Amino acid sequence: MQKLLSLVLLLLMLCTILTAGDEPKYQSGGAARQLALGGSPVNYYSTDYSNVYINPAYAVQYSDLVYSELGYNFSGFNASQQVIGFNYALWKGLTIGASIGKQEGPIFSANSYGSFVGLTNGDDFISGMNDFASYFGESSSLFSPSVTPRPLQLHGAFSLGGLVVGAAITRTGWSSKEDYQRLPSDPVNTVEEVSVGQTGFKAGVLIDLDALLLDASALLRLNSATSTYTAAPPLPGRQKADREINATGTEFGLNSRLFINLSQKLSIVPIARLYVFSYEPERKDTVLLNPPFKLNSKPFKYGRTDIELGIGSNIKFESGKIFAGLSFESISLKREYTTFRGFYTGAIMAPDTIAMQTTKISYTLTTFPKVNIGAEFEIASWLTGRIGYFKAFSSHTYTNEPPAPSRKTENTTSYEVQFIPSYGLTAADQLLSLGVGIHFDRFSLDGYLCEQWLGNGPFILSGRPVSMFGLLSMSYSFN
Repeated sequence: MQKLLSLVLLLLMLCTILTAGDEPKYQSGGAARQLALGGSPVNYYSTDYSNVYINPAYAVQYSDLVYSELGYNFSGFNASQQVIGFNYALWKGLTIGASIGKQEGPIFSANSYGSFVGLTNGDDFISGMNDFASYFGESSSLFSPSVTPRPLQLHGAFSLGGLVVGAAITRTGWSSKEDYQRLPSDPVNTVEEVSVGQTGFKAGVLIDLDALLLDASALLRLNSATSTYTAAPPLPGRQKADREINATGTEFGLNSRLFINLSQKLSIVPIARLYVFSYEPERKDTVLLNPPFKLNSKPFKYGRTDIELGIGSNIKFESGKIFAGLSFESISLKREYTTFRGFYTGAIMAPDTIAMQTTKISYTLTTFPKVNIGAEFEIASWLTGRIGYFKAFSSHTYTNEPPAPSRKTENTTSYEVQFIPSYGLTAADQLLSLGVGIHFDRFSLDGYLCEQWLGNGPFILSGRPVSMFGLLSMSYSFN
């Protein structure tokens, strides 16, 4: 890979010399740029084409563009989290687009904070559904896909002068069905079906009032999981035991920021974000095998709330830009589980006379200040350099509130908030970041540089086969 990148750089330099008079038309951006600019992993005080995933109205601003995430964790001929998309100006002011591969929401474990703080099922939808299934004696991987699917997003935006409106719909899912004869005496087959799906809706606006620009968007995603077991008709004297496990996890989010232009070189950027997610799995049985007993069909309840408020600035100078800001962020994960009073946690059935009791567990990650600083500058006409700094001053509070007469307990420690998605990095690891943008006319290759490569040097000098980039993004403008 080192030799290939060296060849690419040589070709780009040669082409730059031959086309020195041409005006550049490339569009830098993507996860690699955001991370290199001190993002965590997004620097909300900067903008590029990756913003279309948050606010689809940006499709107009970055129209006639093909963009992709080449991924991270490069191994052999593949990499993790690859994405490809495009925006196309269909008509004056109207842009449509699509992307494949962008994994968003807690249906994907990479977007869950729970696994980092010991509450895996707090906002990891599939992990929570598998845990619920095993609670009732089902497979602990009932809802896990054999191959992780790649979501599809369709989006569009329309410009009306200083107002741009955009909308998007996303969809992904997986399913399985097993149709088999359970017993030789069964007149029809037993059927087991599992389906998991995610449907999302996004809407956003960009309102340009010259002195300021308002960027606001909303998100609604529905994550569903259903498993059904349809048994063959029972033998005489026996009861049929069909069952269903299902849940709908609802996500709601709001994102907003203002770009207040104090001068041609300085903008103040306040931001505000809100995200809420919750789900409550349920088991339904056609026939209860013990009529005098009651079934605790909804023992678990999960939720996550994420709030961030911040203020930053964009500073333009002759050959580059600086994006810097401070914010307050609170991430709260909650889990409630209800059992029969006096029974162990795994009890799912009890006599009607036994009351239930609820235990509440929560994790709260409080960060202040959260620091994002990034700068990019022109090194040559074909090369942009980037440097970033990220630091989260955080505390982690664990609260356990058992039923009376037990007392509520609480424990607070310092903690580094994780990146979501992580891109293989933790917040403690990625304090300083470096990146480059390699450009040729309409083409841009943006990379987050590996610290190991910086320490060892190029392969041609060190003889050590170390990857140059930890993350790569690419785009081509055909405007």
